[in-house]
Amino acid sequence: MAIAKMKKITLLAEQAHKENLLKSVQEMQSIEIVSLADKDDENLLEGFKKETSDSNVQNLETKLQDIEYAIDYLDDYVAQPGMIEKLKNKREIYTLPELEKYVENSEVDELVQKVSNKEQEINRLNEELKTLGQEETFFRKWRNLNFMPNEVDRFKLMHVMVGTVDAEQAEPLLDAVKENGKIYYEEIYRRSDEVAYLFILPNDEVKALMNGISQYSYRELKYEYELLPEDELYKNLIEQKDKREQLDSIKKEMHGWKSVYKDLQLAEEYYYNITERNKAKNILTNSPHLFLLSGWIEEEKITELKATISNTIGEEEVVVLTDEIKMEEYRDVPIVLKNNKVIQPFEMITEMFSYPQYNEVDPTPYMFPFFMIFFGMIGADLGYGLILFAATLAGLKLFNIEGSQKRFIKFLHILSYPTMAFGLFFGSFFGIELPVQVLSLQDDVIEIMIISVAIGIFQLVFGLIMNGIIKARQGQRASSYIDGYAWAMMLIGVVLYVLGSMVLGMPLLSQFGIGLALINVVGILVVSTISSDNKGLGFGLGLYNLYGVSGYIGDIVSYTRLMALGVASANIAMAFNLIIGFLPPLIRFTVGVVIIIALQALNIALAFLSAYVHSSRLQYVEFFGKFFEGGGKPLLPLKTLEKHIWLKKRS
Repeated sequence: MAIAKMKKITLLAEQAHKENLLKSVQEMQSIEIVSLADKDDENLLEGFKKETSDSNVQNLETKLQDIEYAIDYLDDYVAQPGMIEKLKNKREIYTLPELEKYVENSEVDELVQKVSNKEQEINRLNEELKTLGQEETFFRKWRNLNFMPNEVDRFKLMHVMVGTVDAEQAEPLLDAVKENGKIYYEEIYRRSDEVAYLFILPNDEVKALMNGISQYSYRELKYEYELLPEDELYKNLIEQKDKREQLDSIKKEMHGWKSVYKDLQLAEEYYYNITERNKAKNILTNSPHLFLLSGWIEEEKITELKATISNTIGEEEVVVLTDEIKMEEYRDVPIVLKNNKVIQPFEMITEMFSYPQYNEVDPTPYMFPFFMIFFGMIGADLGYGLILFAATLAGLKLFNIEGSQKRFIKFLHILSYPTMAFGLFFGSFFGIELPVQVLSLQDDVIEIMIISVAIGIFQLVFGLIMNGIIKARQGQRASSYIDGYAWAMMLIGVVLYVLGSMVLGMPLLSQFGIGLALINVVGILVVSTISSDNKGLGFGLGLYNLYGVSGYIGDIVSYTRLMALGVASANIAMAFNLIIGFLPPLIRFTVGVVIIIALQALNIALAFLSAYVHSSRLQYVEFFGKFFEGGGKPLLPLKTLEKHIWLKKRS
């Protein structure tokens, strides 16, 4: 349970083996390739130089983007399995050569173009339908117009005008028309925003009318169609029906493109892998005949690497050199966390905060028991724990959940056990008090708060001792005492004082506790002064260090949230039960059942969310801050995509 031991590795081979070697490294998914071009060892790099092929990588990335776009586009059209079916289905498994053979025999460019053609056709039909829809709206408005506007242009004595005005301008416009007295008008249609009118008037009145109505935003109708609006509407609806049928036919065809969809998914895997290998080639150091590949690898996987090289290329064709890691390189070493199956899911908590540096410890196994206790105390209900247990167990056993999702479900499954355990301890089952309990979440709040604080103090002391041990190993002896052991002893001294004077009534124990705390107060001042070249400055730093006692008080108070959230969750559940209990029997056992399930589900979600968030916060702020610096970076090996399939290593 620690950080995996890493090694620097350098592989030397002929240029002819470059592609096969990179494939072998990619299949292993365990080596992070780094550049050797910046090394100062001129003897090692004599005759070698870094070569780049950015244009090749860009072309591959462009092709990969086209494939990804085609897949995303088909997501909306190709028949997809339901959620349950998708969870039950297992991914197909290929070796890298099997994947390459399959894709190379597929017409990937033609498939991408095929999808693109359908997209263009669908877009064209949608645009045409949009235009037809706008025309339909126009025709429906003017369907009462029973003559063609251009036909009345031949009248010699009379002039016909057809147009629209905004609805709020309609009445003022009509008033102006009525004042003239020589104009016939008729309303053709009225909408909430506009009104259409037909005007018939003598030719010599046109100019006067136009001058009069121009202030009312009058818009003359421009009718550019061959048929009457009613006939054009009928024609339009038939055309829309035809377009929709074409669109439905295309969608129905694409609905059955499962083979196209699969081939594009495999092509995405294939071209992603090639793109990553080409990026790696830009990092390698080359000579006309040889190349050097340098990187980081876990020490325990070096044997596997040599076996892989032996099987795929030949042991005698590749020189494998390994180097020990120097102390000055610790900050550059990528990190791989190694824990057992129970603790491994909790690595996600550490990863969200920060990876440790290579000379630190992995905090996951030390945080694990505290996280379990904190989550259990906040959830603290047997019924809630049973639901979490059953749901996560069903997910793990009945469905084919993989990757990070599987790790998260395992994480929740493990947390169901302390939730059930504390539910029994506090005698709570969906807010109902069990007949057997150690402490009550309603009656023993003070006792639960004391337990929360005690657990918190224990975690703080543990973290401070860890700090002392880590810094002592790093050769920082003064800091290990000042920042670690001394504060741990001071906290222990305060606890002994409280126990001796307020709980057990043992004056000797309380005096010993005060003495232990005071000795370490003096110890901090003395060690700070002695370890500093400037004694006055060292003494001042010691005093400033002691000022940190206010922070420890705040840390200890933070642990009372374990009591507060646990009690709150239990009392909310009890309140829900009480509300349903007030309902009449008929409603209680019908609608009330649905209501209580919904309310309890809400409380379960809030309880587990609070337990997760606040348990994490106590680790990050109160615990990690005592001994864990972080700032490491994860190992980023040359990997395959494995988005749609799993790749197995060649035997």
